[in-house]
Amino acid sequence: MSKEDEFDSWAESYDDSLVNPKGYPFEGYRKVLGFISNSINASRKTDILDIGVGTGNLAALLYEKGARIDGVDFSSKMLEKAKEKMLGGNFYLFDFSRGLPSKLLSKKYNYIVSSYAFHHLNDNTKLNLILTLKDLLKENGKIIIGDISFLNRRSLYECRRASGESWDRDEYYVIAESFVPLLKSSWMDVNYTQISFCAGVLEIS
Repeated sequence: MSKEDEFDSWAESYDDSLVNPKGYPFEGYRKVLGFISNSINASRKTDILDIGVGTGNLAALLYEKGARIDGVDFSSKMLEKAKEKMLGGNFYLFDFSRGLPSKLLSKKYNYIVSSYAFHHLNDNTKLNLILTLKDLLKENGKIIIGDISFLNRRSLYECRRASGESWDRDEYYVIAESFVPLLKSSWMDVNYTQISFCAGVLEIS
């Protein structure tokens, strides 16, 4: 089964599975979304791009504040759910591991956000995408990424050991102690906040 098919089949039950998740990989999910939403003073003049928008749980919080939403995802079924929550949003079916749809490359945003999506990309692909996204920011704009991530390699190893067979070996989780310096070396201002034992938020400007 392809990744797209996997997420299409998950779309119907995705939101229910994240009502009160315990343990790896989604413990702290709602706190991550709340942290990002509370970091953004959105209004009707706020343009936001959500990378890996999924069913729209994060984007919907910002849409409710009046923000104008563009969303990208590779799952058509997930996008259908997002559209139901944000009738005025613009959504693009596209695999963001290959960059962005050409229509978005001429646009500018106050914020570019992502939740629980970047772990599908290795560090080099993450960095290249972030560099692309940075060029789409308006003056004083910010990129905010919430995801499964760890302060250091030791905390990742501890989580992997505790998770046992449920650990997903096919994903690429941010380790802040190594990834944050990589971003800073590309002339970015970066702040990392650990939200739960397996999730954190990167703020990049």
